Amino acid sequence: MRSIFENGPVEIKDQNGRELIVRKDGFSLNTGKKEINVSFKDIRYNNVTRYCNSNNCYMVMMIGKDGNNVEFDTDLPHIDGVHNILETKTILTAFAASRLGKDFPNNLRTLDIELGHSLKEKLISISNGVIKGAKNSIKIDDIHTVKCVSNGAITRFAIYTGSKKRLFNTPDFAVACNELTAPLLEAIVTKNTGKGIDFSRGNGFDQKTSEYALIRYMDSDFFINEDGTFNEEWQKDAYYRIAQYGYDVKNLMSQFE
Repeated sequence: MRSIFENGPVEIKDQNGRELIVRKDGFSLNTGKKEINVSFKDIRYNNVTRYCNSNNCYMVMMIGKDGNNVEFDTDLPHIDGVHNILETKTILTAFAASRLGKDFPNNLRTLDIELGHSLKEKLISISNGVIKGAKNSIKIDDIHTVKCVSNGAITRFAIYTGSKKRLFNTPDFAVACNELTAPLLEAIVTKNTGKGIDFSRGNGFDQKTSEYALIRYMDSDFFINEDGTFNEEWQKDAYYRIAQYGYDVKNLMSQFE
């Protein structure tokens, strides 16, 4: 992947003295009332409340490996006509880059990382080309379709093997939509089928599609090599599919300058 954070820290400031500095290995946040310093190596996974069902003021909880969690609010101001995600997406993109590694998406078979948690599957991870939880597992080579589904409160990815229709459209595996599962599954399903994640389904309320999740969790630079090349054609397809939305971190930085 090509990471903007390899060029140095990304700094975000507002008129009230709030300052966020995001590095490739962590970040610091000074709200004017308190200061937070986080190293990504100390974090297991993240939970972001309201990120996919509102347009500002999200609550981030970073689950620490030592049992100490870090909580803070992001993107407090509301700006009409845009996705208010600058702070949140910058932090999550840096975290994802640190986990997926510089070789992503060329390292799908060697990735060995935690992807998140769910009530059903408990710990969800990928290793040796298999996504697995407490009850189910699925080989990445067998993944044929990934659909983004949301009920307004929870957004997740339904994962299917094969193309056969099934009773009640029950998926073979389901994972939360987050900063790791989104680029990972986009890479896997594009490599396997030439088509990316299906974001065509809305949330049943105010969104006709779930592309808001793509905008919040995807960055096209995940799919291009550091030198600007592509190892395979499918990587180029994924890169341009995400880039067309114009919400990469570099685009957000220029948008809010």
